[in-house]
Amino acid sequence: MARKKSKEPFVENVFNNRMKEKLLMAFGIILVLLVALATYLTFINYKNGDKYSKLVLDNQQYDSVILPFKRGDIKDRSGTVLAYSSKVYNLIFDPKVVLSDERFKEPTLTALTQCFDLSWQDLEAILSKKPGSQYEKLLKGLTADQIAPFNALVADSKTNPFIKGVWFEEEYVRSYPFGTLACDVIGFATSASSGELGLENYYNNELTGIDGVSYGYVDSELNLEKTVKPAVDGYNIITTIDFSVQSIIENHIKAFNEKYGSRNTAVIVMNPNNGEIIAEASYPVFDLNNPRDMSGVYTEEELNAMSDEDTVNALYQLWRNYCVSDIYEAGSVIKPFTVAAALEEGVLTGNETFTCNGKEKVLDKDVWCHNRNGHGVLTVEQSIMQSCNVALLKIGEMMGPELMEKYQEIFGFGYKTYVDLPGEDAGLTKDAKDMDATDVATNTFGQNFNVNMHQMVAGFASLINGGYYYEPHFVKRIETNGGEVVSTIKPTLIRQTITSETSEILRGYLRNTVSAGTAKSVAIDGYDIGGKTGTGQMWAYDEEGRNLGYRSEHDYLISFMGFAPVDDPQFLIYVVIDIPDVEAGLIGKSAPVCTLSHDILVDILPYLNVFPDYSDDTTTNPPAESTTQPEPTESTTQETTEAGTGQNETKPETAAN
Repeated sequence: MARKKSKEPFVENVFNNRMKEKLLMAFGIILVLLVALATYLTFINYKNGDKYSKLVLDNQQYDSVILPFKRGDIKDRSGTVLAYSSKVYNLIFDPKVVLSDERFKEPTLTALTQCFDLSWQDLEAILSKKPGSQYEKLLKGLTADQIAPFNALVADSKTNPFIKGVWFEEEYVRSYPFGTLACDVIGFATSASSGELGLENYYNNELTGIDGVSYGYVDSELNLEKTVKPAVDGYNIITTIDFSVQSIIENHIKAFNEKYGSRNTAVIVMNPNNGEIIAEASYPVFDLNNPRDMSGVYTEEELNAMSDEDTVNALYQLWRNYCVSDIYEAGSVIKPFTVAAALEEGVLTGNETFTCNGKEKVLDKDVWCHNRNGHGVLTVEQSIMQSCNVALLKIGEMMGPELMEKYQEIFGFGYKTYVDLPGEDAGLTKDAKDMDATDVATNTFGQNFNVNMHQMVAGFASLINGGYYYEPHFVKRIETNGGEVVSTIKPTLIRQTITSETSEILRGYLRNTVSAGTAKSVAIDGYDIGGKTGTGQMWAYDEEGRNLGYRSEHDYLISFMGFAPVDDPQFLIYVVIDIPDVEAGLIGKSAPVCTLSHDILVDILPYLNVFPDYSDDTTTNPPAESTTQPEPTESTTQETTEAGTGQNETKPETAAN
């Protein structure tokens, strides 16, 4: 029987052909639509492409901006803010956007003139002269309150939908709420990341943060997508400065210079037990908020007469921190160092006596004592109390140049203290091999070598605290803006200079120097104070460093180094007056520096938690008046040959107390 053929292949072929026809038709329709769309987009881009591209890019610009960091604050030890950064806003005008649509100009200019001190004519001029500009800074340093009315108008998009082409650029400005306070210590910053002087410079890396950024892009649905990388603010610096003590010493320095005047007046108050600087100031001062203003130092005529070079040099001198960057011959404040070294080495026992006839011959030259009639016989203690040059130079003869060099190095003279401020000068000393007998003699009472004030307070602190030399410093800790401690600056003990036994002996000598010696006008009833005065006539040098002799009979540097209480020193104060404008006859008696030191101590003792030794009412001894003639103290004379100059300088009125 014949088999029938299947009909399935025929049905399958018919189905496949129909589907292919439909698919081809659909593909054709889609292709035609795509071509039409592409043609339309090309037409739009040709006709209005710049307009739409500009609007998208403008939106991206507004959101692609730098977010500035906030520079860290500088605070005193109790949290009082001494320097801070506040956010301000710069008003930025974008003429290109404003002119991109005729609907934008009128409402935008109306809002600007309504909310800010801007004229319509000036804005029209900018649009006319710079139509393609996208960044015109109209106003700087606006506060949040000042820009709030404009932002309110923009936020009301229903009423004001066409205010365009204006935005606010954020930045921070540095402010110093107390103006001149601690200006040498704090320094100033010219920008968020550029500290120029003082702590602003030394701790610039810690105070400086990292800028953030806000940027955006348009997604497939033409929505603006933002990405924000926040700024990282700088750290806060917590200093060792006490605002109250700082204010007191600055007020007294100002009062002294208003009454008398000086080339420089400087004061340091330090904790001798850890090296913390509690206060530091010098005169003249400058306003940290306007550091280039010298009207407080020079007259208008003097300023107008200055060349550009003169102005730069004057600013450099004004900004120079005397306590760190100036070196000088310290005078008789060095005498306790000499005695301490001699006691430590066994050169002295403390029981010796010395005879002072008013002068002593050294290398065939007379070195004079301030008491030209002589002190007669003095003990070691009395040699410091009466500040006798002759007794000290005899101690120097017993020590010799090697021990002199050794202890100058131990006490840090000729070496930087590495205090955390820029610009420290290490000073000048001589090696033992270069010292002759005159150098040794004059070094014992603080001449023929140079020091800076931080070297003096760091070294002197070791004399009275048991022999411990601490690195002086201004910062206690570093914190985040939220108060989290980043690092703590611990006291740095460098070395032991003398034994506690020698330190105890020196404290007793210095107590009696204030109670009954050359510094007795510093004494305050009820308080146990120790200290030493110093007077040094200043030398002149040529450009090659050769000694030209004394500059003038009026050019003195007078000083006082004191501490309290004697048995357990809680603070040390060092007062230096460089060329005081007072009668020359009074300088040798250190009256001006004793008066200033006394007045400062009266006011700062309570703030430093040092109280009288008895509980009943106390009064203060009046300081020596500058118009009186107290008993002879420290103006000294000497004859000396400057080593290596070939010049013999015989000066009967040389001062070095």
